[in-house]
Amino acid sequence: MAAAEKLKPLEGFFTRKGSILPNRPVLEFKPEDVRRLFAELVKALGPDGFFVSTIAATDLPEEGRVRLDYFVVLLPEEETVVLRTHLPRDKPVIESVSDLVPGALPGECEAYDLLGVVFEGNAHLRRGFLAPEDVVELGEYPLRKDSKV
Repeated sequence: MAAAEKLKPLEGFFTRKGSILPNRPVLEFKPEDVRRLFAELVKALGPDGFFVSTIAATDLPEEGRVRLDYFVVLLPEEETVVLRTHLPRDKPVIESVSDLVPGALPGECEAYDLLGVVFEGNAHLRRGFLAPEDVVELGEYPLRKDSKV
């Protein structure tokens, strides 16, 4: 079953649809819907019907935003879709989904440590997860484009 069919029950969450190479669907959603979206994804596909392979956070200072891409692998086909949202750069805060989808935990910790994205409800967020201690001591987020490291 193609991704479009599997995700049909979730269409109401998506504000925009597109794709990135290699022909990978990108489905945008509002950040305030993240927990409901992932809860419905678990409900629709089951806890073993998908996994979050990574969360890619990208600093977009010219737009005043941080982009979050949740790379979700649908099983058993192993087809990847990207669930995308944007956060304000000056206050990048979103609810955690790591309790709903445990595989999201390392991606949330990485985005927090390297870009300063706060995942509310994630008790495991800490600086120094990946960033070196000297960078942490400076209070810098090394993947921010205006970082001095």
